[in-house]
Amino acid sequence: MELKLLLFIFGLIIGSFLNVCIYRIPLGQSIIAPGSYCPKCGKPLKLKELIPILSYVLVKGRCRYCKKDISPRYPMVELLSGLLFLLIYLKFGLSWLCIYYIILISCLIVITFIDLKHGIIPNSIVFFSLAAGLIFNSLSMGRPFMDGLFGMAIGGGTLLAIAVLAFLIMGKEGMGGGDIKLMGAVGVFLGWKLTILAMLLSFYLGGIIGITLLITRRGKPGDSMPYGPFIAVSSVITILCGKEIINWYLARF
Repeated sequence: MELKLLLFIFGLIIGSFLNVCIYRIPLGQSIIAPGSYCPKCGKPLKLKELIPILSYVLVKGRCRYCKKDISPRYPMVELLSGLLFLLIYLKFGLSWLCIYYIILISCLIVITFIDLKHGIIPNSIVFFSLAAGLIFNSLSMGRPFMDGLFGMAIGGGTLLAIAVLAFLIMGKEGMGGGDIKLMGAVGVFLGWKLTILAMLLSFYLGGIIGITLLITRRGKPGDSMPYGPFIAVSSVITILCGKEIINWYLARF
C-alpha cells in the first residue's frame, strides 16, 4: 500500500513538471530555468504554491498575486499522471518495464496537451522518447531490440503510406509529419504486434470522435483534427490491456 501511494505521489510531482513542459516547449522556453511562475503575471511561485493539486484547490483556481484564473489543465495533468503511474505500477510491478512505460506515458501526456492546444507535436519530445526506447531496448530492459525496430517501421511506415496516398488521391496532407514520427517512436516501445493494435484503436477512436463531431454539428467535412491525442490514448490502452485485447479477439475464432 505504501509503495502504491508513493508511486501515485511521484506521478503527481512528475505531472507538475509535465505542465511546465506543456506550457514552455511550444514557446521555445527552457524547461529548466527560470523556476515556475504565473503564466499571466509572471510572478515567481513559492514552494508552497507548487504542491500538486492541493495548491490549485487552496487558491481556488486563481493566481494569488494577479487573481486571474489558472487553467484547470494543471491539476488535470497532475492527477492524470498520478493515476497512470499507479496503473503502470499495478500492471508491471516495480521493474524496468514500469520505468520504461512511465517514460513513454509522460511523453504522451505532454504531446497530447500540446497538440490539442497548438496543433503541433514537438520533435524534441518525439526524439527524446525514441532515443529512450532504443536505449532501453538495446540494454534488454524494454522490448527485444529488433521487435522495437519492426514496431517503429510498421508504425511510422503505415502512417507515412497513408499520408502519401492521401496526397496522391486528394492532393492534400492526410497525416501530419509529427503523427508519423510519433507513431514510429511509440512502435519502438510497443513492438510490432502491439503497434498494429494501437494503430487500429487510434483509427477507431478518431473515427468515432470525428463522426460524433459531425452529428453534433461541431465540425464539418474537411476539418482537420489533432491526431496525436488518439495515438496517445490508444497507446496507453494498448500498454495496459493490449495482450488481453489480442487474446480476446483470437479466442473468437
